[in-house]
Amino acid sequence: MVRAFEFHVIGEIHDVDRALMDDMEFLQEAIVSSVVRAGLTIFDVYVHRQIDGLLGIGVIGESHVAVRTWISKGLITVEVSSCKDPESTWGVYFNLVKFFKGKIGYSLEIRTGMGLLGAVLEEVSTRSAGAVPYLAESD
Repeated sequence: MVRAFEFHVIGEIHDVDRALMDDMEFLQEAIVSSVVRAGLTIFDVYVHRQIDGLLGIGVIGESHVAVRTWISKGLITVEVSSCKDPESTWGVYFNLVKFFKGKIGYSLEIRTGMGLLGAVLEEVSTRSAGAVPYLAESD
């Protein structure tokens, strides 16, 4: 089996305290801590105030992390990309869920770069088997 060149996790975090979602320092610390705890290398974090929330971008040695808060919806969207491995990529996402004390929402994993390694791009890998995106069980 050909190994992917880069791993991407795209996910949502639900039911987050709205005050945390509007705190620029908290978002910066959440990104830094989540990356370090997952065993990846943080270079820099940029946080920008948007309409209805914040946008945080973490530049990591392995690629990047993007976190967008949507205060009115109590929702955070997350994108983590890493060329290290899927475990640490998912680790950043799960660490962010814990940091914000939220609930796991719709999330999936995409593996890219297999074509760069001479493979035919046929597979979109997801967190659960059978090419079904990972969905948190509803309450």
